[in-house]
Parts: sequence; structure tokens; C-alpha cells
Amino acid sequence: MGGDHHELEEGSALKLDWEKLGKVAGTNSSVVPAAVQDARTGTLLILGYANETALNASFERGVCCLWSTSRNKLWIKGDTSGDFLDLVEVRVNCEQNSLVYLVTPRETGACHTKNSHGATRPGCYYRRLVASPGRSISLEHCCSASPSSLGRAAWELRRAVAAVALLAVGAALGAAMATRRRP
Repeated sequence: MGGDHHELEEGSALKLDWEKLGKVAGTNSSVVPAAVQDARTGTLLILGYANETALNASFERGVCCLWSTSRNKLWIKGDTSGDFLDLVEVRVNCEQNSLVYLVTPRETGACHTKNSHGATRPGCYYRRLVASPGRSISLEHCCSASPSSLGRAAWELRRAVAAVALLAVGAALGAAMATRRRP
């Protein structure tokens, strides 16, 4: 597991978990996708899931709380790492099937992985997909982007793409859960 896990989190091979939404639907957890975004920079930090328990805990504690679908329990971001994400506000999309948590990181990191210097990464999206004609898609590490390091138009495009991706995840999860409930 260690080598495979390291390759998954640090390697250059694309190994998307295309079954993730099916796995989530298979838990019979009543959850919605929840994007966690830095309120100051707009950077997407984490994509997780929230249920009513997690949402209520977030408001009660003032920090980002999600629902771990793999452990089937409340995940208080920062409880073990110290990398708490202070809650600024929570937004819901038009169809009320996904959330965006706007947060302010207390420390420098939000991801459970560490960079080459041993520091917690600011977010989980630290690799980009690279497609070459006639070759498979690979991954390469990239720096965390912020509005100051990107042109404003590129930054807004990045935020729009993240929002569309979240809506697609929400729609797919809703369809998968609806299919599971049918006799």
C-alpha cells in the first residue's frame, strides 16, 4: 500500500478514481459535494462531502467540518494535523445539491500531503494534467496559484472551471443516489 499510495499522491501517472461517486453512493450516506475554498485567494483547497451533521458542526465550531465517506464519520479538518480551516461562510448552488465552504486557513496547509521541503501543501490540487499528442495524459507538480501570480482573466477562468466541475460532481452523485434508491 505504501508504494502505491506514494505513487498516487506524488507520481506522474494519471490514476483517476472513476468509481469514486459509485463508492460514495454505495455507502448510503446522505451527502452533497462540498468544495472548500480559501476566502482570501479563491484557491480551491479540498473537495469533500458534507451531510447535515457536518454542516451543523461547521457552524457550531466555526471551522470546516466534512463527512468522511470512507470512515463514515465526522471529519473536523485540522483535528489531527492542526491545519484548521476557519469558516467564513457557506454557499449553496442553485439546485441545492452542492456546497462551497469559504474558509481562512489558520496555518499554511490544508492538504494531508507534504511538499518536497516537508511542509503541508496549501491545497490538494498541486498537480496539473499534461496532454501530449499521441501520448497518455501525465501529471506534473505545479505551484499553488493565486490571483497575484495569474492574470485576472486566467484566475476568473480557473474559478469558473472549478465551479462547473463541482456542479458536474453534484449532478453525477445525485443521479447515482437516485438510481440506488429505485426498486
